[in-house]
Amino acid sequence: MSTENPRPLKPVFFDSKGRRRRLLNYTTLAVAGTVTVFAGLFIASVLINPFLPQLRLKPVPLLAQKSDIASIVPEHPLLSKKESLLKQAGERVKREKEKRDEARLENQARHEMLLASKTPSPTQPTDRSQPLAVGFYVNWDYSSFTSLKRNISQLDWVVPEWIRLSGDDQNPLVLDIDDRAMDLVREQKPGMPVLPLVQNYKNERWNSDLLKSIATEQRRHDMVASLLDVVAKNNFGGLTVDIEEVPEASRADLFMFVSELHQELQKRGLILAEAVPYDDPDWNYRAFSNVTDYLMLMAYDQHWSSGEAGPVAAQDWFESVLKRRMNEIAPSKTILCIGNYGYNWSDDGTEAVTDTFQESLVTAKESLDGPTEIKFDPVSKNPYYKYDEEDGTSHTVWFLDAVTAYSQIRNAQSHDIAGVALWRLGSEDPSLWNIFGDGHPATSTSELTTIKYGYDVDFDGTGEILQIKAVPQDGLRDVIDDGAGRPADEVYRQIPSSYVIQRTGDKPGKIVLTFDDGPDPRWTPQILDILKAENVKAAFFVVGENGQANPDLLRRIVAEGHEIGNHSYTHPNLGEVPDQIVDLELNTTERLIESVTGRSTRLFRAPYFGDAEPRSPDEVEPAALAQGLGYISVGLHLDSDDWKLTNDDGSPHTSDQMVNEVLEAAKIDTPEERGNIVLLHDSGGDRSATVEALPKLIHAFRDRGYEFTTVSDLAGISADQVMPTVPEDRSFYARADGFVFYAVSLGGWLIRWLCLIGIVLGIGRMIFIGTLALSQYLRSRRRESIHFGETYEPLVSVVVPAYNEAKVICRTIESLFASNYPKLEIIVVDDGSTDGTFQTAVEQFGGRSNISIFTKPNSGKADALNVGWRLAKGDIIVALDADTLFSPETVSALAHRFADETIGAVAGNAKVGNRVNLVTRWQALEYVTSQNFDRRAFASLNCITVVPGAVGAWRRSLLEQIGGFSSDTLAEDQDLTIEVRKLDYHIGYEENAVGYTEAPATLRDLAKQRFRWSFGTLQCMWKHRSAMLNPKYGTLGFIAMPNVWIFQVFFPLISPLMDLLFFWTLAGALIGFLEHQREYAHTPSNLNVIVFYYALFLAVDWIGAFAAFMLEKSEQKRLLWLLLLQRFGYRQVMYWVMVKSIFTAARGAIVGWGKLERKATVEIEA
Repeated sequence: MSTENPRPLKPVFFDSKGRRRRLLNYTTLAVAGTVTVFAGLFIASVLINPFLPQLRLKPVPLLAQKSDIASIVPEHPLLSKKESLLKQAGERVKREKEKRDEARLENQARHEMLLASKTPSPTQPTDRSQPLAVGFYVNWDYSSFTSLKRNISQLDWVVPEWIRLSGDDQNPLVLDIDDRAMDLVREQKPGMPVLPLVQNYKNERWNSDLLKSIATEQRRHDMVASLLDVVAKNNFGGLTVDIEEVPEASRADLFMFVSELHQELQKRGLILAEAVPYDDPDWNYRAFSNVTDYLMLMAYDQHWSSGEAGPVAAQDWFESVLKRRMNEIAPSKTILCIGNYGYNWSDDGTEAVTDTFQESLVTAKESLDGPTEIKFDPVSKNPYYKYDEEDGTSHTVWFLDAVTAYSQIRNAQSHDIAGVALWRLGSEDPSLWNIFGDGHPATSTSELTTIKYGYDVDFDGTGEILQIKAVPQDGLRDVIDDGAGRPADEVYRQIPSSYVIQRTGDKPGKIVLTFDDGPDPRWTPQILDILKAENVKAAFFVVGENGQANPDLLRRIVAEGHEIGNHSYTHPNLGEVPDQIVDLELNTTERLIESVTGRSTRLFRAPYFGDAEPRSPDEVEPAALAQGLGYISVGLHLDSDDWKLTNDDGSPHTSDQMVNEVLEAAKIDTPEERGNIVLLHDSGGDRSATVEALPKLIHAFRDRGYEFTTVSDLAGISADQVMPTVPEDRSFYARADGFVFYAVSLGGWLIRWLCLIGIVLGIGRMIFIGTLALSQYLRSRRRESIHFGETYEPLVSVVVPAYNEAKVICRTIESLFASNYPKLEIIVVDDGSTDGTFQTAVEQFGGRSNISIFTKPNSGKADALNVGWRLAKGDIIVALDADTLFSPETVSALAHRFADETIGAVAGNAKVGNRVNLVTRWQALEYVTSQNFDRRAFASLNCITVVPGAVGAWRRSLLEQIGGFSSDTLAEDQDLTIEVRKLDYHIGYEENAVGYTEAPATLRDLAKQRFRWSFGTLQCMWKHRSAMLNPKYGTLGFIAMPNVWIFQVFFPLISPLMDLLFFWTLAGALIGFLEHQREYAHTPSNLNVIVFYYALFLAVDWIGAFAAFMLEKSEQKRLLWLLLLQRFGYRQVMYWVMVKSIFTAARGAIVGWGKLERKATVEIEA
């Protein structure tokens, strides 16, 4: 049977003349053009370096550097006199017994050592094609860390000076573990073994008295236990014993200690190495080799600091001794330790000074007429030179370099030894790394001709204001071999140089207060108030992103006469980012300062490297890059350490402690360490202690006669030179930059507040919806208990509109024939299908009595539904999508609800019937936790906005009154639901009326479907906009429609921004923690607030989802595990869908149905 196709209505939003599309295009073009112009000006402004003229500061005479090595002295609680006497009395008898035992054990130890010396040294298995590369590391020279950082990829082991014997039985070890180096190893090369030295070094000398710590069996046991505990806690790869200047009488004790330690480490799969003298005829090499994994032969100090001048390690001495050692030790257990340093002897009888390679060359450069005066001794194959001082003192300098190392490594390789170790990282000739370490075999002297500059920095003058005087330059040397690949001569042609820094600004009696990392809306105003009250001017080194967020504070700083400096835009480690990023960081901050204050700045302080004396080239490079842009670097000597919120013992770092630390530092009066500049912070965490300390500090300095001044005064230049006004020809750019910064700040502010508001609204809505849903659930249980409507059995007509549903139509109809409802009429309306849907249905069900099958030209689902219900005879019309299967109870459950005459329509319980992959399971989760949960809740308030086409029923009389389904929207079911509700009828929800629908199985199809839904929702909201906040329609206008606009339109638009803000904030916090750690904690207004509300929102969302599942009697609870992933994935899809819907509506385009291909994979749950 066929039926005619009525004329369709004009779709909502459709603009047949294209006026809105043209207007939108012009508007978009205008906005895009404006944004492009301003963005172009801003980018050009930021990328083109500002012209900052170089300011030449007055130099002062060169001063020597000072290197401090802090000794670590353990503190132990003292015993009372009474306790001490009791302890002595109790131990007196014990010691007498121990003496007898010690004598017996000493004889036993000597016997075991003798046996070990007669046993051939076992070989150590190895599968390495190249010897191990080992580096000794020291804490007391920052160059050692710089070398480790630069060369860690070429090392196999690191052996640091971290453990020393204390001589105290209660606390036998002194630990000096460098966390910075340990973190570097874990980050850069986590699998590399760290084997700390265990040394008997105390009070600047090797102390044989400390061997008492291992002189008895009990003490050795305790010492081994302590060492094993340190190894386990720090995840070390083993240990390296370095006990030196051992008396003959103590060597047996040392042997037993090493033997017992080796046994315990071996059980744990860890390594024990021992550093031993290279050329000691009394040392029992074979015995110690048998109780260790490796012996480390210290092949240097042939001549040492307290002896006469001579080669540090002559090549002939090196080779002859190594040959003897190889007769006693297996090569596979031998690690050869080579030096790369020098000694400077003078004839005044004082002990020689130990110099690094770089220090030896710096002295040569300053003392010799030319580099060729450095000689290469043809006998020892060691370089040396001599010079005289003005006071008549004569000096002789012998040193080791990469050429001597090459000769030693080549000779050692001929013995097939296990490895080569460098004493020490930071003192070496940097060219050594061309022939040493992983992947750099010593095969050619050509790798040594270029001499790289070292790890130290040279200084000229005094003060904390820095300018780069000279940049690094490589050196050059000729290396002449003997024809067999061995160096025979070495001629220095050019000595390398590192950075030379000019220090200025040393003005005793003057103090400058500087504040880093601000401005901060909480702390900076308080600091400015104090400075104003005390009439003190300061310098604020601002972080660009903080200045952008607080432009009024930047203006106030300048207006009150303070100076502003550039502290980068995001506070990164400028020494670890590309030069282009450094330029961008500084230029962006400079443009911000210019656009906000009308002035630029010449002052710069690098994040992390604020010290007045950078210790390595890595720390100088940010200052060098900044100077290239015209900045002056401002260091400091008076650090308040106010970034420490707590002390090492966990107690709060108080304002009094800050003041005392600054005042103590100010007492130092040596020219190279004397300080004028104080470092404080006005952002980056809780700065309440800083605010409290500031007036105390000001008063303390004034009481001591100090005068407060500015950086410009220390530098000897005017304030206008430090902060010149923006030139007239740049004022336009400054205004454009200001507009961009304001727009970005405003956008960020809006996003943050929208996200916070959205989260709060989401939490409130979930609580509200959950309460209403529970109320509806309880009412439904009461209806079931009284068997409401079970005797009400009107004729029900089920209308099935179908378009190209040949794959699924038969199963859908069969599910209706399986219904337990007695008065059922089925009407199938084929909407002009091209796949044989009509023929399939007729062939299968044409002979049945209670089914009618019609076909008509294609005109849309709404028209097909209208044709169907007009042909139907029932008082209740059920709409059923052709891809949906009804459970047997569904029609009955829907029909019984109409026993209540106030019911105009009933929404059923739609479920996903094809849970075949992650996408369909996500939709199953959504149907339960969002769609059905919302319908439950809004049923309590009579404001359901959608009776779904998959499973819903309508009172026929209302369809006749309204005129049926409208074709002017893509959401005909939502449109009709709102119309029924506007007639003041109730829209019910029936959870027992279950329909299993086929959901899209791919994200592409899901986006296609949800675009139709979203666009249809926008059409309905616009079509019925008169109901919005209209008292006539009650909860429909005041709850349901605002809910749609806020949570179905607005929320999908900002949800990805919420995710982006959360992850951006989290990433920023993580980077800040890794880079700043304690000194740059996030404030509660940033990370803590976002994380708290975001976590609270997720928790409430999960609780709400759990509640929704608890209300569904037969649902799969395991779907809840997909909730977080589903929510995140859905947000991205719905964002795209909603943006597309809004733009499509604005353009006035016509939108089709977007038919999805059916898979016939729906199953009814048992």
